[in-house]
Amino acid sequence: MTDAEDLPIRPATAGDEARLVDLFASVYGRSIDVSHWRWKLAHPQATVPNVWLVMSGERPVFQYAGIPTTLRIDGAAVTGMVSVDTMTAPDFRRRGLLTRVATQVYAQWGDAGMAFVMGLPNEKWGSRTSAVGLRPLFPFRWLARPLRPEALLAHRLSIPWLRRLSFVSALWSWATSLPGRPDASVQVRPVDRAGVEFDDLWERCKDDARFGVVRDRRWVQWRFLDCPSRRYEVRLALRGTEPVGYCAYHVHEAGGRRSAFLAELACARGDMGARDALLADLIRQLPGVELLWTQAAPGTHTYRWLRRRAFFVGHEFSVQMAPFSPHLPIDDMARPEHWELSGAAFDVI
Repeated sequence: MTDAEDLPIRPATAGDEARLVDLFASVYGRSIDVSHWRWKLAHPQATVPNVWLVMSGERPVFQYAGIPTTLRIDGAAVTGMVSVDTMTAPDFRRRGLLTRVATQVYAQWGDAGMAFVMGLPNEKWGSRTSAVGLRPLFPFRWLARPLRPEALLAHRLSIPWLRRLSFVSALWSWATSLPGRPDASVQVRPVDRAGVEFDDLWERCKDDARFGVVRDRRWVQWRFLDCPSRRYEVRLALRGTEPVGYCAYHVHEAGGRRSAFLAELACARGDMGARDALLADLIRQLPGVELLWTQAAPGTHTYRWLRRRAFFVGHEFSVQMAPFSPHLPIDDMARPEHWELSGAAFDVI
């Protein structure tokens, strides 16, 4: 068996994509294609190599990758890496590759001017998170709102005829209807190209939180509308001609069951009319969908709003960060109420 210390580490280069797609399938048990890998990780604006490999001969047996991401931190734009798709070939696990590679890569990213690396390490990382310098900031949770409770009950109890009790959905919809009268001045429409209205909206919302991803039109276009592997729908809310919010979501169907995933909903923090209008419009777009999933950090404005809108709590992750810049207010960044952060930042929804 080759000693892991003897395996070379190098940046990914053009031509590696097909083998990395194969590695992804062997690690995660599901498939992506080369176009997805390139969309997610081949960033022309990256100022430093963002994907690093361990090679055994011509075979990549480990990948450590980051998406270059701009955060707004106390009014300043700061660029770092969001860690994604860490993967080790099954026959090369438990050989210290993660610690070895992350230690080397973090040093290079820091020297190149990256301010941080952050991500959602899974339980397989174990104690290696602290070994490479990651520290927990705050929890990040899945939340789900039932849309067809009779279908969920039919599946849980294995009683198919319960799915026909559509009056249960009607009662649930009435019981969880949004409070107050809807804001009739807000209209919602689909978009297939992110224009200047998303820059205008970002300018209006950017001071609502001390920390968060810069969500301008470049972000919306790349993260949702250019994604080759998921069909995201982006819907823009307007009050007259003024953009006041947007949401991005996709629908997944498996085994005859449909679920929807709300990846991001962005509005000015105090504009509850626009926020509720987007949610009500989204639910109308989801006939036949059983569950609407999303993610948020407990303690944030968004999390409290979702809980009041009949979203139930699910599985929890930990947002973790390794700061490279000594100027990051890391203690304040560990307080979720200072953040505006969606699951879209981590590409898990």
